[in-house]
Amino acid sequence: MDQQSTGVQGVLTKGLGILRLLSDAGPQGLRVTDIARQLEQSQATVHRLLQTLIAEGFVVQRQGSKSYALTLELFSLVARAHHQESSLRAICRSSILRIVGTLQDSAFVLLRDRYDVVCIDKMEGSYITQSLTGGIGGRIPIGLGQGSIAILAALPESEQNAILAFNIPRFYQDDGIDEPQLRARIRQTQQNDYVLNTGPGKLTGIGGIAVAFTDTTGYPVGAIGLSVLTERLTQERLPFIVDILKREAAAISSNLNPFDPALGSPHMALSN
Repeated sequence: MDQQSTGVQGVLTKGLGILRLLSDAGPQGLRVTDIARQLEQSQATVHRLLQTLIAEGFVVQRQGSKSYALTLELFSLVARAHHQESSLRAICRSSILRIVGTLQDSAFVLLRDRYDVVCIDKMEGSYITQSLTGGIGGRIPIGLGQGSIAILAALPESEQNAILAFNIPRFYQDDGIDEPQLRARIRQTQQNDYVLNTGPGKLTGIGGIAVAFTDTTGYPVGAIGLSVLTERLTQERLPFIVDILKREAAAISSNLNPFDPALGSPHMALSN
């Protein structure tokens, strides 16, 4: 990345940081000094960025006040984006139907949402099992469960490091998972191209298998997998399951619309 591109990216990052702070502040807004302190930037830099955001219609300075707040422009953009329809769940549903029909185990699809994964679809087979997400719409941190680890292992190393740094404090005390364990799981997953979970874990007697799928650029965006009674995860059955999951992951990848809004906002797949 050249110096000019790096500078543009830095300005964009700071501007987005201001928007996030203002969204948390609500209608009362924030003063330049508050924003500068929280972003660890100079007041001059923050003031200059605020003037740009005002010119673009995203921010307003409260009349008779030194506070700045968001306008409705961002909400308008989100509302317009939500009119788009996602075909992702329909694509994944076809794969889930084939998997459950063949294997009779419970199948699920997860999408990445920054540091978490969201379950956008699940179907029970003849052997009903629980899942860490709790079902459709459930969310867990990346690093818990076979599906999220499949996605994590397929990401670039820099993103893996950022996710681990953010997530390990979120679940270490409750789940007893530390960084060496997760890095070992990542290496094993990269060797196998799938994640196998045979326990012991939070869900007694339940294991699972998952495979990541990508968008058209090869970037990992989700995972498809099984939640299985551990007694059904036999060495004889495992290659057959893995082959089916890899085929369906490839089918999802090949049919994905790269502009599908659910790839950036998984909740949009849930509304279809």
